Amino acid sequence: MLSIRLLTALLCVAPALAQNYYIPNIDPTTGTCNVIPFGDPSVTSTWSNQKYQTRCTVADLGGLPNLITGLGFAPCSTGPAHYATLEIVIDHIPPAQAFVTTFASNLTAGAVTVLNATNYTWNTTANAWNEIGLQTFFVYNGVDDIVVQITTSGATAPAGYHRDIRQRLYWVSAVGPPAPTGTLGNAAGKIEVSMLTGKTSSHGVGCLGSNGIPTLNMSGSAVVGNTVAFNLTNGLPIGVALFFAGFTNGAPFPLELSFLGAPNCYMFTDLSVSAALVLDPVGSGSFPVPIPIGLVGFRFYGQFAVLDLLANPFGFTTSGYGHVHTGN
Repeated sequence: MLSIRLLTALLCVAPALAQNYYIPNIDPTTGTCNVIPFGDPSVTSTWSNQKYQTRCTVADLGGLPNLITGLGFAPCSTGPAHYATLEIVIDHIPPAQAFVTTFASNLTAGAVTVLNATNYTWNTTANAWNEIGLQTFFVYNGVDDIVVQITTSGATAPAGYHRDIRQRLYWVSAVGPPAPTGTLGNAAGKIEVSMLTGKTSSHGVGCLGSNGIPTLNMSGSAVVGNTVAFNLTNGLPIGVALFFAGFTNGAPFPLELSFLGAPNCYMFTDLSVSAALVLDPVGSGSFPVPIPIGLVGFRFYGQFAVLDLLANPFGFTTSGYGHVHTGN
């Protein structure tokens, strides 16, 4: 009940509370590149399976109650990061409580899973803050520190993420499941903690069609009062595409479409809203989505399907997808 009341109060005063916190600093271009916790370019690497915890202090987070709606990280290289499984958990930890080497001892029964995904691709850009795409929020009490726990398996990623001098606990291996204990260190990855701010992120990959792989990218802003655009390239010239949006990317998604006759094509979200658009002479198109004033904390996902009768028996190919969290 307390969490529901706090959530209601926070959404009512969201314009004043929207904030990004950068730990330990705002610069996403500096700091040693490290493969913990997001993996290594080699699928045979001993860094493919990892469990990791880092700590953000109450001073880092502004010392006020709020909703944590996003987490960003700073990759050293551009490219897709892919995970067989990816889980992120957030929990409170009292400022006076020390980190210990047992992962579970740094968490409580109130820990919240904010991302739980399989076959997850996160398309990242070097030396910039990249939102990872949380599926739910965390109610921050404004008094405690927080623990961010990241667990990956089957990880392949660009060559490292920028780190700095902050405490971490980690375990790495070529195989899992994770051990109950890890190694304490002082080289945690840089992190952006977003609270009620508008964020977008890019995920998934498309499947090969007659004009290449349909590719989705995003432009504009998820901040209320602005417009975010889902842009498609590599569709068919003067062809037709279907833009569809949904409200989850959890199970059963991503859904591989071999059963429809479209092998290696994926549906990444539910088909709650759809609209057709005609593509230009090079096979490109765009679908703009205005974000109404006051629509703070709304989360949705968007993807394209391209009509391509020669590509496969189903007659459609698909793009990757975009994640939008509206805010201030």
